[in-house]
Amino acid sequence: FDGVSGADKLDGVPLYSDTLAKRMQKAVPENGLTIEEITTVLTEAAEFADVAATGASTAVVGSIGEDSVLRALNLGDCVVMVFRDGKVVARTKEITHYFDCPYQLGEDSPDRPIDGTILKTEVCPGDIIVAGSDGIFDNLVDEDIWGLIASSKEKASIIAKSIIDESRAVSLDEEAPTPYAKLAKKNRYEDYKSGLGGKVDDISCVVVRCS
Repeated sequence: FDGVSGADKLDGVPLYSDTLAKRMQKAVPENGLTIEEITTVLTEAAEFADVAATGASTAVVGSIGEDSVLRALNLGDCVVMVFRDGKVVARTKEITHYFDCPYQLGEDSPDRPIDGTILKTEVCPGDIIVAGSDGIFDNLVDEDIWGLIASSKEKASIIAKSIIDESRAVSLDEEAPTPYAKLAKKNRYEDYKSGLGGKVDDISCVVVRCS
């Protein structure tokens, strides 16, 4: 869950993204969920957050069942991707109203989980699943992410931290060629007229090694 920076927020009220995460943690069982179940649970969490929280949030929710199928629901510009032998074999589709305006959950937003994009893909032993906020994918291309994975034999949480650290470093580099800068130039953003520069943003990442 990634809070939307441009959304209005009230002081002293829990953030929408935090509220979603806590509600989902309570509601999700240990076994895998179907897309329909993910949609239902996320909808119920959003309805609670509409009343109890402030702001807005994008969301990507994934579940791996006993059938070794990864099922993910994405509303906004977060990403779940699956690497196999150095190549991306599956990836959620980002969904936006227009550049820099992702679909999002919030009291004043018309977007709902049922509007999200769906990913269903079988995962195999050795696959690496990377899930993250747009702060990762605005600053790193797929090859950058794989390079960090391939160069590390550490556990998944350490790889996730290295991806976060690299994303943060690039986000602060005004001369870095980034996916965000390329799109911002195309959309005539004055600060990115050179087509270069990182995007400072919230950055979160989860990595799973499939065994």
